Amino acid sequence: MARRKQVDPWRDDALEAVKTLKAGGVILHASDTVWGLACDASNPEAVAKLRAIKGRDKGTPILVLASDDGMIQKHVESVPEPAWDLYDMNERPTTIVLPGGKDVDPSILGPTGSLAIRRINEPWCEFVIRGLGRPMASSSANLSGVPTPKSYSEIDASIVSTVDFVSSHRKSKRLTSPPSFMVEFDTEERFKILRK
Repeated sequence: MARRKQVDPWRDDALEAVKTLKAGGVILHASDTVWGLACDASNPEAVAKLRAIKGRDKGTPILVLASDDGMIQKHVESVPEPAWDLYDMNERPTTIVLPGGKDVDPSILGPTGSLAIRRINEPWCEFVIRGLGRPMASSSANLSGVPTPKSYSEIDASIVSTVDFVSSHRKSKRLTSPPSFMVEFDTEERFKILRK
């Protein structure tokens, strides 16, 4: 008799998230840091919906979550070697703002065309992003100006009722990770720390 591979208990939930993202929806999920809202970063309508749910200005950049190094390389002009070192050596989730963002909705880029991108290290999120095949635009699951929720129970009811899918993965857990470490590189490969 053939041995059956064990399937992660969150797999069906993650597959539903992928289906929703591919259809242009916005999902509510536990990320590697906080509860977040996410959508296909290349879909302008989905990004506009995410902004509307949060009550966020159109001109505000939105970071993206990538599943691996190849996805990062595909969506920026180049990645300086020190940026790879930060991704590889920092124990905290790390968001790096890199010049030359591409193949995403232009409205999520910074004023100079930069893209804030984090290589995710959380199995559910990795699975969903790989299933989508593109980065997810991601923002904390709070209304603009309201504190960021660390648990599902802290999320405003208007957000929960407006998204297209609510993940059950880690829904009962309080997330304790600090916000991501954030660094920005310029075109000369100089960097500055935006958030410790």
